[in-house]
Formats: sequence, structure tokens, C-alpha cells
Amino acid sequence: MSSYETAAKIIDRMLSGDRANILAPLQKRAQLVRLGNRYAVSALGSGFVYIVARGVVCIETTAQTDIHAVTSLLYEGDVLIPELQAPLPELTLTTQRPSEFWKLTMTALAEEAEQHPQLRKALFLLPQVQNARAQLHIAAMSGLNSEERIAAVLVEIGAHIGMQAGGAISFDLPLTRYNIADYLALNPDTVSRILSSLVSDGIIERRGRFQVSIRNWRALVAKCPLSEAIIRLHGAGKPLLMG
Repeated sequence: MSSYETAAKIIDRMLSGDRANILAPLQKRAQLVRLGNRYAVSALGSGFVYIVARGVVCIETTAQTDIHAVTSLLYEGDVLIPELQAPLPELTLTTQRPSEFWKLTMTALAEEAEQHPQLRKALFLLPQVQNARAQLHIAAMSGLNSEERIAAVLVEIGAHIGMQAGGAISFDLPLTRYNIADYLALNPDTVSRILSSLVSDGIIERRGRFQVSIRNWRALVAKCPLSEAIIRLHGAGKPLLMG
């Protein structure tokens, strides 16, 4: 078992069944920040910590004029400290669907962590798992072709937020094809073509604008050499995904 898998399983064990109790002290001290459809936040302010309470959020930057890059995806429970982000131009948080953050001061975070050992351990481990996911994404970008990258992001999102029902894994896709293209350094037309091919092959099904149903999980997993590692990090506690 890799160290990344171990960390992910620890996080899952700590935050799945008893998540509300562990994070409750922070919720009491936090301001709730709501992000609507197609919303972007560029001024987060210093001295604050943000914890994703609901939804999936992109960290986006404009590397060059009119060239956008999504550097990472933040999922529920992820921690963001603005001062610790890379000093990239026009760094923003963007969302295609409604999302929520808890916003609290570093002082409040430190005080609550000091009083609650489980919370302190979770706050230590969560950024380590986020870092592991970032390393895995870099590996995917460096070594995978276009189809494998698309499969990788669908496996990632499916493993992290997908719901299993009737042999399929379904989720609301939190990214447009443009977001996916920016996240994977691909052309939007390439993204559309590969997604259409996956639909034609019966691997995925599109229902409306956002709903995705992975009809053949094994076939999707087989299209990406990094699927096992992705599932270990994003699907801890969901053993059926490996079946």
C-alpha cells in the first residue's frame, strides 16, 4: 500500500462517518461564502483560510493573454490558504455550479485545532492529500495522451463525487468542456470529440447539460494507465470502484 493511499484512507475514515463532528468547531467560527453559477473570485484577502463546504471549484490562472489554465480542482473538505498559492497572474477561484466555502481567520483555525485533536490531525493531513493529487495530475499531464487525460479526469470526478446506482456511476459534471480543456491542456474541440466517442462506445451517457452517467466503469478505467492511482486518492472508502 502506497503512502498516498494510506493518507487518503485515513482522511476518508476520519471525515466520512464523523465528518460533521470533526469540522463542526470550524463551522461555528466561519463565515459562509456562497459562489453561484459561473462565478469567479479573485480577491480572497490575506489572513484567511477557506474550506470547501459544498461543490467543486477550479483554481484558474491566466498564464498569457487569453490563455487560461485550471491548475487544480478543489473538492468538499479541501483547504485553501491564499498566501500559500503560487504567485500566478490573475489567480481566481471559478465555479460552473453553486458552491460554498467556510471562511475563517488563521487565528480562529489555530485556536480550534488546539482544542480538538481530531480536527488538528485532519487539518494536517488534508493538504498532504491535496498535494498528492497535484503530483498525480502533473504525472497525467506529462505522460498521457488526449484520450487518456479525458479518461483520467472522468475517473477522478467519478471516484470523488460519483454516486453508484444500478451498475452505473453518475454525477453532475462540475466543469464545462472549456474548463476540462484548460485543466488538461487540450483544445475544447478535442475534448468534445473524445467525449462524443465515449458516448458512442456506450462507456458514458450524457443527460442534459451537466449530468454524466458512466455506464461502463471498467472500460473507462482501462483507458487510463493511472486509473488505479487516481481511484486510490479520490475514491478512498469506495472499494467497488476497483472492481
